[in-house]
Amino acid sequence: MKIDLTNIPSEGKEFNFRFDKDWRKTDLEEERILGLGAPLSAWIKIQPVGKRITIGGSVSTSLLLHCDRCLEPYSWDLSKDFRIFLSLSPFNGGVDVELSEADLNLEFIQGNFLELGQVIKEQIILSLPMKTLCSAECKGLCATCGSNLNVKTCSCSKKYETLLCQTSN
Repeated sequence: MKIDLTNIPSEGKEFNFRFDKDWRKTDLEEERILGLGAPLSAWIKIQPVGKRITIGGSVSTSLLLHCDRCLEPYSWDLSKDFRIFLSLSPFNGGVDVELSEADLNLEFIQGNFLELGQVIKEQIILSLPMKTLCSAECKGLCATCGSNLNVKTCSCSKKYETLLCQTSN
């Protein structure tokens, strides 16, 4: 949904979203996200504040993610409040502009339109942990045979240790 930022009243404007579980993974543009495990709910309020625009809101859903250790899918609950400060870009590119410290918390956008779906996607991706793990105790995959060590124990590590002991003697 595109919003014309020049038509936002001074008291702000609120939007509510609900996406079904079949919202496509490709819309999220993040390879660790397999899809939604539950419908996504989002609330966004856009309000002009001087020459800037404040976007506040919340996003909640359950994401289906890949575990970085065992590569198995798992469900991860997301509930996040956020606040973004926007400024319509004062330049058209091609010129170096020095930003003040206050500008570092701003996002600069080109044009007068904001795609709210993109704001939601960005907040989902920014909420992901650096390393997505199905559990803190995840044992991962065997480096030799690729077995999921959470499911079965393999003898590869014992064979490797035996081989190391034999070659070091």
